[in-house]
Amino acid sequence: MHKILVAEDDLLLATIHEITLREAGFEVLICRDGEQALQAMDAFDPDLLITDFAMPRMTGGELIKATRRRRGARTAVLLASARDEHLLKDDERGDARLEKPITPGRLLGAVRALEARFDAAA
Repeated sequence: MHKILVAEDDLLLATIHEITLREAGFEVLICRDGEQALQAMDAFDPDLLITDFAMPRMTGGELIKATRRRRGARTAVLLASARDEHLLKDDERGDARLEKPITPGRLLGAVRALEARFDAAA
C-alpha cells in the first residue's frame, strides 16, 4: 500500500492522520466528507481508504458501499470510528475497524496490519 485516502470531517484528527501517514512514507489525500472522498477516488486511485462513519453529506457507511461498487476489492477499507460496531450493517464494515479515540501508533499499526494482510493475499 502506498496511497491512502482519508475521509474525516474533524480537521484536527485529519491533520494528525495525515502527518502520521506521510511520516511513515505514504502518499495521503485528506477529504472532509464522504462525498468529496468519492469524487476524488478515481483520480487519486488509493490502495487504502480510511473513513470516519459520522460525516456530513455522505456517511462513512455510504462511502464504503460506493467504494465497493466502484472499486471492488482493489481498495482496502479501514473504518476509523466511534460508532458502535453492533449498529453497522455488514456492507458498512470495511476490511478492518479502528475505534476512536485513535492515537498515531494505533493508526499506523492498523494500516500496517492491513498492508500485510493484503500483500499476503496478492
